[in-house]
Amino acid sequence: MTSSEVPQEFAVVNPAGGEEVARYPLMGKDEVDRAVLKARELSRVWGGSGFAERKRIFLAAAALLAENAERYAGTVASETGKTVMDAVMADVFPSADLLRFYGRRAKKFLKPSRAEGSIFLPGRKSYYLFEPKGVVGVVSPWNYPLTLSAGPAISALAAGNAVVLKPSSQTTGSGLIVKEVLERAGLPRDTLQVVTGNGSLTGRALVEHPGLDMIVFTGSTPVGREVNINAASRLIPTIMELGGKDVSIVTRSADLDRAAHGIAWGAFTNSGQTCIGVEVALVDRAVFDRFLEKLTAVTGSLKSGAKAGEVGSMTMASQLEVVEDQVEDALQKGARILTGGRRDPARPGLFYPPTILVDTTPEMKVRSEETFGPLLPVVPYDTLEEALELANRTPYGLSGSVFTGDLAEGRRVARGLDAGSVNINDLLITYANPALPFGGNKESGVGRYHGEMGLRAFTNIKSITEFSGRWKKEPYWYPLPRGFERAALAALPAFFSRHPGRRLAGAVKALAELVRARRKG
Repeated sequence: MTSSEVPQEFAVVNPAGGEEVARYPLMGKDEVDRAVLKARELSRVWGGSGFAERKRIFLAAAALLAENAERYAGTVASETGKTVMDAVMADVFPSADLLRFYGRRAKKFLKPSRAEGSIFLPGRKSYYLFEPKGVVGVVSPWNYPLTLSAGPAISALAAGNAVVLKPSSQTTGSGLIVKEVLERAGLPRDTLQVVTGNGSLTGRALVEHPGLDMIVFTGSTPVGREVNINAASRLIPTIMELGGKDVSIVTRSADLDRAAHGIAWGAFTNSGQTCIGVEVALVDRAVFDRFLEKLTAVTGSLKSGAKAGEVGSMTMASQLEVVEDQVEDALQKGARILTGGRRDPARPGLFYPPTILVDTTPEMKVRSEETFGPLLPVVPYDTLEEALELANRTPYGLSGSVFTGDLAEGRRVARGLDAGSVNINDLLITYANPALPFGGNKESGVGRYHGEMGLRAFTNIKSITEFSGRWKKEPYWYPLPRGFERAALAALPAFFSRHPGRRLAGAVKALAELVRARRKG
């Protein structure tokens, strides 16, 4: 598409009701190019802004999100089919909290840091600075469209970068909220650009643009791998938040009521479309039947409905097909359904009931592949070692959880899970705490954002030394002083030997070599 053509449009349809929500322009290479070039221009302005200005803007934006939460949550709900409560708690709240957190903490996290000097380099001051990378491209998904757009964008802006954001085409309006609140709060116009369109045209044009200095991608592992390979060919860094197959382990000492309520929420909130949601529950065989009875009761009480229910619709028809395929595969191989398991054909919208499966095996798709829907296999285990082996068998490693009455046992499980984050007697909240770095291991991603370390990931680190001494020349500068090589070799044991006698002998020999050289000179 050229700039002389009339832009094509695409429609966003509410997956819960089927009505059209809005239309947006389908942007192509030319529009993306203009956005990146404009962001480059604004990056110099924003990168030179002080932390006091960033704090003022971020805190004002947090207030705007909070004061207009119902309207913004309504936009998110209309595009995703989730309930307004889900949109408030999982999209609006964490976005406002991250704005507040970085508004108050970015200066501290990015201040120049003093470094310890080297014993061989006396008289120097050593420190390092955190400088903006420049222009960061962000590609965000549809499942938590506000917070997963805001998280990387706010982080990049807090570090002084300009941002070009490409939200999912299904949740374009949710992505535009980020730009709206920040610009209303005082962010210089076009410091945050939003390009609208699909992945194959708009998204590809953005991630392949030579003007980006960094890419943050949230989405599927196959697409993330392609984006990462492309970025590596241009030697630009990435943060990849990809798929997951998160496990929750219930030990025999766990509070089964808390575990049942928590896992029901962790598995079925947002209709199961949560990257760090519970996709498999592993339960100690000694408490398996009692736990299953409690979990089934909680799950059976849930009501579906975007407005009156607790569990909204699914967002994408293609993802609903994955759920139905996994259920059918499991049933054909011997699994049983305890709750849910079948759509109501008379009900409009992409609703699928929260579903519990038992008698599953590792060969079934529901155990070996990402589900991303309201489907939970519950599996007994005999030992914690067996549970950890089952949990770590997946190629993913995003998050996990354990319910236990013994915190020492919980910490042992947390250390044993190969995952980027673990909750003990809790679920999902590692993302919600803005002070914690967020990301995954293995095929769940590369890099981290949030927290102090996550903010620094959006910067270039520049190391600096300063010398203010009075001597005119270092001993290792040309021309080399007579005897310097022998003195340097003798000095090494004085600094590094673990034997006191060798350290003393090395120091004496080094001084003797320097005196000898001085006399001959």
